Amino acid sequence: MKLYKQKIKAALSYSTYLFELLKLAVAGKEKKFTTGSINRAIVLLAVPMVLELVMESLFVCANLFFVSRLGASAISIAGTTESIVTFSYSVAIGLSVSASSIISRRVGEKKPKTAGLTAMQVIYTGLAVSLLISTITSVFYREILQWMGLSSALINEGALFCRLMFGSTLFLLLRIAINGIFRGSGDAALAMRTLWLSNGINIVLCPILIFGWGPVPAMGLTGAALATAGARIAGVVYQSWYLLRGKTIITIGKAQLLFVPAIIGKIVKQAAGGTLQYMIPASSWMFMIKIVSHFGPNALAGYIIAQRVASVATMPAWGIGNAAGVLTGQNLGAKQPERAVQTVWKAGTVNMCFLILVAGFWFFAAKPVVSLFSDVPEVISYSIMYIQFISMAYILLGYTMVISRSLNAAGDIKQVSLLYILMFYITQLPLAWLLGVVFNWGPKGIFIAILVSELVLAIACITVFKKGKWKTIKV
Repeated sequence: MKLYKQKIKAALSYSTYLFELLKLAVAGKEKKFTTGSINRAIVLLAVPMVLELVMESLFVCANLFFVSRLGASAISIAGTTESIVTFSYSVAIGLSVSASSIISRRVGEKKPKTAGLTAMQVIYTGLAVSLLISTITSVFYREILQWMGLSSALINEGALFCRLMFGSTLFLLLRIAINGIFRGSGDAALAMRTLWLSNGINIVLCPILIFGWGPVPAMGLTGAALATAGARIAGVVYQSWYLLRGKTIITIGKAQLLFVPAIIGKIVKQAAGGTLQYMIPASSWMFMIKIVSHFGPNALAGYIIAQRVASVATMPAWGIGNAAGVLTGQNLGAKQPERAVQTVWKAGTVNMCFLILVAGFWFFAAKPVVSLFSDVPEVISYSIMYIQFISMAYILLGYTMVISRSLNAAGDIKQVSLLYILMFYITQLPLAWLLGVVFNWGPKGIFIAILVSELVLAIACITVFKKGKWKTIKV
């Protein structure tokens, strides 16, 4: 009986510790992660990053739900516009990757003023690039939408919506870049709160402005654009307010406001690699849709549904990968490469265990989940088939997510880009065409190709990481 009571007491004590740790992670009060328990550091950084990605998924689902109530035309206009905005993400994500890599290294070196100076160069660069993209898309929106295949009638119907969405892209791209600064400084909780605030405002305003409420008139698609623009602006205002208050670990004073071309050059050089990384999978997904569409609309619908729901389920794993990347950068800056190695393997193991649970979930829940999006038996069948194949890769995919983010943080962005080329352009797309179309295996052959490419990437990532050249890269 005594032993039993001791076990209960120990379990309660551990539960209390875990709860307090989660509270600390969400609050984001701890900023230094180069000493102490590696497991604790992973939790403190991963929790807010996971919650950030969960909010992003919720926003995408909610926005689509509201806009879909306006009919097929609204979906076409919003979907096409969003695809253009999403492509421009690549630049902001490249800046975000560069910011996280360089700033995490400066923080690890205990140089808060240099980190602040770098942060301002990221902001200057992000402002210039986002202003250019926003201006071009706003001015030439009609030509861009025509090139994307929208009819003149649809373009006229969504003209104001498109201009508002493209115009506010300035704030969206800035928000993404600045969140990269916060993650690099170890303030993942602030990046999380920024996204929760911005997307929360959007989710609340969307139904009010789209359908009208009280004295607010129904504005349809224009209302959706106004809600999105307002939310994007609010996010950047919140980020700016937080930076100016000096509440981050990095220092931003008058000396950090200087324009330093040398640092900007380094940022742009790294950002180019990050941009390429994002564009490789984004473009390959477009080609994959082309290959799958060869087998008809049901096969395509099944693939799209399965790909979307599977990606949402793995969002937390990407959060853990992002956390491992920041810890890698900070530990390298603190000249602790072996601690960085330990962090990656531990985070990879956690990721693997989580994804095995996700695979188990799909074994029972694949059919009920995909049935929420379609009642066509053939569509459901293709969706389940894809999920079954991709689940087989989960045991190694957890390490891929962690290692790719850690190599980026170490400054080995070019290497990760080459690994993505190996996966998508050398393995996945040619093999999908060969098995699916040439050998006439259909969608099953395509899904096998996707599985094989995921395994190839995982093995290549582990091989590159174990060689250890990333430890010696200067950032």
